[in-house]
Amino acid sequence: MAKNVATALVALAGLCSLLPLAGWLFDLPVLRGFGLDRAPVWPLTAVGFLFLSLGFLASIVGRDRTAAALWTIPVAIALVSLSQTILGFDLGVDRLLFGTLVSAHDVVHPGRPGMNSAAVFLLLITASYGARVRQWSGETNSLFVALTLAFIGVAGVLTAFSAPGSAAARLFAVSLPSTIATVALTLAYIILHSRLKSVRLLMRRSGDWSTIRIVLPAAVILPIVPSLLEQFADRHTSLSPLAIDSLVTLANILIVAIIAYWAVIRVARGHATMVELSEALEQTTVVLTSDAGEILHWSRGCEHLYGWTAEEAVGHNKYELLRAQCRLTQGMRGRLEDGQELLEICRDGREISILERTRRVESPGRPSVVVLHVADVTQSVAAVEALKVSEERLAVAASAHELGIFEWDVRTGKLEWSPGTEQRLGLIPGKISDFEKWRAEVEPEDVQRVLETIARTVRDRADKFSYRYRFLQPQGGIRAVEGSARAFYDAEGNLMRTVGVILDVTEREEREAALRRREAQLRSILETVPDAMVVIDQNATILQFSAAAEALWGYRAADVLGRPATMLVPEERRVSHMDALNHFLDTGDGIIGEVMKGTAEAANGRKFPIEIRSGVARSDGQTLLTCFIRNLSEQLATEERLSELSAEIAHVSRQSAMSELAADLAHELNQPLSATSNFLAAARMLIERGEGTDRIVDLLRMGSEQTQRAGEIIRRMRAFMARGEVEMRTESVERTVRDAVDLILVGTGQFHIRVNYELDPEAPFMFADRIQVQQVMVNLLRNSMEALRTSGTLERVITISSHKLDAELIEMVISDSGPGIPPQVLEHLFSRFTTTKGNGGGMGIGLSISKRIIEAHGGTLSAENRPEGGASFRFTLPAVEEGGE
Repeated sequence: MAKNVATALVALAGLCSLLPLAGWLFDLPVLRGFGLDRAPVWPLTAVGFLFLSLGFLASIVGRDRTAAALWTIPVAIALVSLSQTILGFDLGVDRLLFGTLVSAHDVVHPGRPGMNSAAVFLLLITASYGARVRQWSGETNSLFVALTLAFIGVAGVLTAFSAPGSAAARLFAVSLPSTIATVALTLAYIILHSRLKSVRLLMRRSGDWSTIRIVLPAAVILPIVPSLLEQFADRHTSLSPLAIDSLVTLANILIVAIIAYWAVIRVARGHATMVELSEALEQTTVVLTSDAGEILHWSRGCEHLYGWTAEEAVGHNKYELLRAQCRLTQGMRGRLEDGQELLEICRDGREISILERTRRVESPGRPSVVVLHVADVTQSVAAVEALKVSEERLAVAASAHELGIFEWDVRTGKLEWSPGTEQRLGLIPGKISDFEKWRAEVEPEDVQRVLETIARTVRDRADKFSYRYRFLQPQGGIRAVEGSARAFYDAEGNLMRTVGVILDVTEREEREAALRRREAQLRSILETVPDAMVVIDQNATILQFSAAAEALWGYRAADVLGRPATMLVPEERRVSHMDALNHFLDTGDGIIGEVMKGTAEAANGRKFPIEIRSGVARSDGQTLLTCFIRNLSEQLATEERLSELSAEIAHVSRQSAMSELAADLAHELNQPLSATSNFLAAARMLIERGEGTDRIVDLLRMGSEQTQRAGEIIRRMRAFMARGEVEMRTESVERTVRDAVDLILVGTGQFHIRVNYELDPEAPFMFADRIQVQQVMVNLLRNSMEALRTSGTLERVITISSHKLDAELIEMVISDSGPGIPPQVLEHLFSRFTTTKGNGGGMGIGLSISKRIIEAHGGTLSAENRPEGGASFRFTLPAVEEGGE
């Protein structure tokens, strides 16, 4: 703002020189003296003011050399003019410009600049040059300002009040344009250099420098105006001398009155401002004391801080009154310009920490006064102490966590490490003290990567950056470190320094490398294992999908990752799978440790049977299930062919029986013989495949057991037919049931049929012939499985349950989820030659034989259709208490 005002004033001065030059150029007398023909501006004077103004403009924009060059013109004009006037000779340069017009004026030395103009040139140029170039003191520049203002006033008065043609009028002749230009340039100089010590001193002493800055020029310049008006009226009006004098006197009175009124108003406002300022200062904590410490003034801020009133405090020694623990001495005060921390006691006994700054004020003829500015820093001291404690805790925490702290000065390259950091990193203390030494100790490729990171950080003006690099070890190997740093920039956006933390991660790096190797090895194993592998989370989301799984389902891994695992099973089975998963997550039962069988659906819609084995892993609050899936399509096809072959052999055998006994024997012997055939066929297939002998031996042993069982059936059947009684003994219910199920599953138990057991633990034993009871169960289970296999239903379930009816009887129930028994068949179900097989594949003697066996045990056999679908067979047997005979 100051430069703008100064530029405007300099432009005004330049205009006051250009207009007179235009008046000389175009012969316009009114422009030469702004209407005063008796006092025109000579061409050389106008040129001097023009170059003086141009020099000021160059100085304002900082072109000091250009300003000095421009100022040589007015300096030369001033020196030549003064030399001619003082020495009394004429060089002929006065009429160098517009000589004819200049010579027409009836004055001594027309065209020669007056003493005042020459003096103004020299004074303003010297002051400006010294202030801008030579850095002169403010007092020196103030002297030049005062001389310039004095010349303006003296020249104006002598010109106005001297008789025309007198020596004073000729020597100090002044024109209105040059006066305006001089005043404008002087004001511009004052504005540009208002930081002079003399100006600041004047402002402090007067209380209102702005008022003096305006009143002083006005008091010097404005009295000239009435005199100029008097000369103008005397020459261009017909007023009498008395009227002119009256007007001049009235004008002077008005000027004085205006200046006085304006100054009084300004001073009054300044006084009000000083009162407000004094009141504001009174609220601060300021104490005035003598050199001996005696309190001379006690502000209200001190009253609030310490609790002592001004009446109580004045006259006392401050340090004794407040019991300061660190008393200042006369010798110490000279060194405490920045303050001294003291511990003082308030009136109520509180201890406070204060920061006391001292300043001695000396006035001529008066004793010096010490100004004490007191600031309560109790909270700041407490904060500093807390910061120290926090820094100690930070150091302990950094040591406990093996953290290091460093600072890098980018400009000098200096690196500073916090205590213990280098030892934690395995470095020699003091070995890496700058950037180049750091570069020499780090892997070259890591150095380049770190530098690229820093370059991106600086480019984006980011506040922080992270890094990871490796130190080279003298004995070989590396030490990996990582961390982050805060970046600090200068005003131009250049990186100045960084402060960061660093952590040794060598062990973690080694563990991660070992983990990556194990993962690669595991991935290789999973890619080569023949069974499909699918990993899901607790939400049934697919996380991994092996190559074998891709081949089995026809999906690519990228197509299924992140999608629900239920997409791999038929839509009607998805709800049950999710229920099983949720049940496992809630209770931990099921899925794990079980071999689950089910149905899968390929990408092309093809459905196929599968066998699932699962494992669980829990980590970070997540549950991961790893499922290995085997396709049972070929296995089930083989078993079904064996089952059909066994059924065909049994059918042919039954048709060859001609009598009831022969038919009964054929029917009853078909079961163990079929099992024996299946065992032998399975053993043959294993031999052909060249698989392990242990399984073959087991199959042959089971075939042998079934052969023996066939002989036992013949013996017992003959005994039963001959005597009408059975061989009764105490038998385990669970063992009898499971043996029968194992027997029947060998031939027909793998067609997606699930067997559930609901055996009553309160009825563990029965009194029966185990072989005959198993024969009954085999007949019933075979019928149920045949009904389920041909029904086309997806949910194929057989449930075997037992419960104690009373102290003497156990009831066994075999239920299935098949189509049930037709009503016309249900009425004659246990009659001879009545069959439940709708395709004509049965002889109809199995259920009649089973009924006779149960009745021989003293029980009953019945059948019914279940309300929810399927058939249910019930028979009773004698019960035996545990341990009974």
